[in-house]
Amino acid sequence: MSHIYSNRFFDYIEIGARTSAQAMIGVLQPWLGVTSVLDLGSGRGVWLGEWIKSGVTDVAAVDGDYVNSDRLAVPKNQFHPANLTKVVDMGRRFDLAQSLEVGEHLPEEASTVLVESLTNHADRVLFSAAVPGQGGEFHINEKPLSFWQDLFAQHGYAPFDCVRPELKDVSGVEPWYRYNTVLYVNEAGRDGLPAEVLAKEVPAGVKVPLAGSIGWRMRLAVVSLMPRGMVTKIAQVRAGLVARKAQRANG
Repeated sequence: MSHIYSNRFFDYIEIGARTSAQAMIGVLQPWLGVTSVLDLGSGRGVWLGEWIKSGVTDVAAVDGDYVNSDRLAVPKNQFHPANLTKVVDMGRRFDLAQSLEVGEHLPEEASTVLVESLTNHADRVLFSAAVPGQGGEFHINEKPLSFWQDLFAQHGYAPFDCVRPELKDVSGVEPWYRYNTVLYVNEAGRDGLPAEVLAKEVPAGVKVPLAGSIGWRMRLAVVSLMPRGMVTKIAQVRAGLVARKAQRANG
């Protein structure tokens, strides 16, 4: 990854990530009962910090070495610097592997690598990535949800659209998590899934559908027409403003 993500970038994304994680973990954990979680593209580990608060202490955060180790939300020994454009090998498997809003930051040719790294580590994968027109800092690989669906299918993982309906009316969840998150499961991972999750399997040959409000879909349409450099600049300015506002609010 040639782009370096600053502390301001992480300050911004963490504002909504924390409340989003709390809501999503509240939905997922009664279904999955996980005891270990791997997060590829973890940033400072805010999502894993919330998994820890829920009682899951066996976690591993993986991201670039540009992440400030003094500002981690997980113990330092649970953060592992790595280049996500290359296959990650932790030497073990986890109950759940997740990668949330990361794939859009990687070159397109690294998409298969990211999916391989995830499926190498767990039978169940929680995944989201930005769709075309979503916009954000250095979004160089925005793809339809079906793009990732096809990559997971190559490893024998089927999509279960069980998360998005549950988050539809939950406050505090950022739209990119609310509308993009899908659970991918292989045959081994099906064992033990509750009926309400199994009922949400997307049938073979059917694409994972785009979700979102009218306002969200209008945003996608408008931003998709803008030059990528302009979108990145707007995202950086907005991130700075939001982060500074939050810092002032927190004293």
